Amino acid sequence: MLFVDDLLMLPFTGFKSILRTLAKVAEEQYTDDAPLKEQLLHLQIELEEGSITDDQYVQREAQILRDLREIQNRKRELAGLPPEEGTGLSGKVKEGSGVELTWDPNSSDNVGPGR
Repeated sequence: MLFVDDLLMLPFTGFKSILRTLAKVAEEQYTDDAPLKEQLLHLQIELEEGSITDDQYVQREAQILRDLREIQNRKRELAGLPPEEGTGLSGKVKEGSGVELTWDPNSSDNVGPGR
């Protein structure tokens, strides 16, 4: 009797398996950031070749970085974590972020743009 039940449910089981596979592929494409990283590399090549200006590069790079941040937030959502705030490259260093900065104005060992 159990074998007959399996045979009767076979079409539904197969359809369920197909739906699971489609959902998995859609989720992978929804969170795939490889095409954006490739676009960023092409953009850098275009800048080095001189086919785009610095302003065009900055504008397009900003859009790509926004899209990458959106994908990162999607991944965080799927993992059950809250999305990160859009602080970007010019973001703020927050308390508890793990960043430590030590600067002595009298020392010549300081490194950075303010040196």
